[in-house]
Amino acid sequence: MVGNSSSDKATLRREAELRRRALSPEVVERWGGEVQKHLAALPLFSDRVIRAVGVYDAQPFEVPLADFILELTNRGVVCVYPRVVRGEKTLRFHEVGETWARGPFGLREPPTYAPERALADIDVFLVPGVAFTADGRRLGRGGGYYDTTLSLANAQAARIGISFANGVLDDLPVEAHDQRVDFVATELGVLATHAGR
Repeated sequence: MVGNSSSDKATLRREAELRRRALSPEVVERWGGEVQKHLAALPLFSDRVIRAVGVYDAQPFEVPLADFILELTNRGVVCVYPRVVRGEKTLRFHEVGETWARGPFGLREPPTYAPERALADIDVFLVPGVAFTADGRRLGRGGGYYDTTLSLANAQAARIGISFANGVLDDLPVEAHDQRVDFVATELGVLATHAGR
């Protein structure tokens, strides 16, 4: 692909977004179950001491994570969810109990008073994205929140991109601030990206 312009990203983002939103709820549930099975079997979660995982509350067209989050919780892992702070590009990660809040973009997120986990103390990030490549490049929704956050996180923390296979592309434009992921989990399995970050 020629060029790294914002227009290239915008076009790819629209196309990838249309593909994932075209999936039926039944397909999302079925394929999402497969993604979560592959995540649970990833040696990373049995070979290392994992204390905290940054997760996210999936929207209806995204890969559901509830079963995997429950499994992590049952293993004694603390799962923390992102919260957007107006005027900041760095996400804050909090535990969530029974109560959720509505964030600046209308999405469910932890309330401000929920216990917060420092970025340095998160061992794995499950990273949403509109599209990924097999070598770990990621196309987000354009806000730059995850790029900023991951750039400040513990360098040893594993990053796992979460996507359906129709969101794994051959190529994506890259800009200097773009953060790569170490794995991409889809319904077909987990790719090690060898991102070399």
